[in-house]
Order: sequence, then structure tokens, then C-alpha cells
Amino acid sequence: MNETLKNVAPLLENMEARLHGFKKDTYADFLNSYLEGNRNFFDELNQQLAVQEEEFLNEFSDYFVEYAASLLEQETNKIKRNNLQLNMNMFMAIYVMPAILEGKQEKSKELTDFICEKWAKRFKGSNIKSADAASIQSGFKTKLCYVTTAVCKSLNKPEDCYELNLLRDYRDNYLAATEGGEELVKKYYDIAPTIVKRIDKSDCPKEKYKYIWEQYLKPCIAYIENGQNELCGAKYIEMMEELQSQYLITAK
Repeated sequence: MNETLKNVAPLLENMEARLHGFKKDTYADFLNSYLEGNRNFFDELNQQLAVQEEEFLNEFSDYFVEYAASLLEQETNKIKRNNLQLNMNMFMAIYVMPAILEGKQEKSKELTDFICEKWAKRFKGSNIKSADAASIQSGFKTKLCYVTTAVCKSLNKPEDCYELNLLRDYRDNYLAATEGGEELVKKYYDIAPTIVKRIDKSDCPKEKYKYIWEQYLKPCIAYIENGQNELCGAKYIEMMEELQSQYLITAK
């Protein structure tokens, strides 16, 4: 492996700032900036992927994962190290994996699969997945109820289930039409994908989703059914504030 590809440090720099750019209106620009800032690296990687065999995929993925591990080992504070792990997991999923796949080499997807597999083995409970930029951006465009969808999925409910449709209708036809509601929906729509990704990477995602269902979504549905839309709005805000404080505000 040549010296260009051994210089992986810049790939994991400025993670926090770039994670803040993971929003519908800014993600594409942030990803392009990331690609341009590491253009020499990704050009060389694409050249190698065009000619190298599986041995290279193994070597590169091992090298990259061990470099990431060395960054975590430098952090001695357990809380900060856990936060760094969460940030790194998400950063890999929304920046590093898409950047590799943007090269569109035949072996690009194979390489990202190698990295994801080795990542899961090296970092217990960190099962990152590979997706290209177009797939990630399509999630923004479909206006998903990210948290509600994740909760319903964990409860084995279908994507067109009654609860999801009811809450989507409430969001689009009531909450967004209230004073300050449109801005509220936009704010939480921007942060919800990050929250869901962090819950998914936590130790007990199923238990957390069950808690969200019992504590927040189930009461919200009852309020809507009883015509108590304002109470549903207050409960929804309470839910997102708790999730934001738990999954987005990191220790200094």
C-alpha cells in the first residue's frame, strides 16, 4: 500500500463540524467539500481499486480500522470515548462510505463491505452500514418520520401502518400549520436522522424504541384520536428534547 493511502488521518478530521452539516439543505455541499478536501487520496484509492485484488481490500480495511481504533485509544475519559465512538460510527456511514462509493469502481462496494465487517468486529456494538450519497439524500426527500418509523419497525409494524400514517398526517396537516409549527417540524426533521442512527448504534436500541413508544408515541396517538392536538404537540416536543439532549449534546 503506497504512502498516499497510508495518510488516512485527514479522512477523520473535523468530524463534529461535518456531522452538523448532515441536514437536508447542507449535506450535499458538505460531502462535496469532504471529497474535494481529500481529492488526492480518493483519486489514488480509485486507481488502486481498478487494478488490485482482494488482498488490497483486506490490507486497506485493516489499516483504516486500526487507525480509527488508535484515535479512540487516545481518549482516556470513558464518556468522551463513547461519544467519539458514536460520532465516528455516524461519520463513517454518511461521509467515508459514500465518498468511497462515489468512485464507482467495481470493487468500491466490496471495499466498503470489508470495512463495515472489520469495524463491527473491532468495535463491539458498532454495526455501520454502507450506503451511497444518493440513497442517503433520498431519505431526506421522502420526508420520513425518522424516529416514528424506526420505532414502528422495531415493533414489527409495516411502513404503511395506521400509527405511522396518523402521525404523518398530524405532522403535515396540523403541526406544520400552527404558529411556529413549520419551523419546529424542519428543526426536528434535520436532527432526527442523527438521533436514529445513534440509537441504532447504542447497546440496547430495541429497549430504547420500546420506551419511546410507551412514553411518547402511544400517548400522542391517543391525543390525536381524541382531538387533543395541542397535547400531542407538547408530548412530541418533550420527546424530541429528551432525545436531542441524550444523543446530540456531547460531553466536552
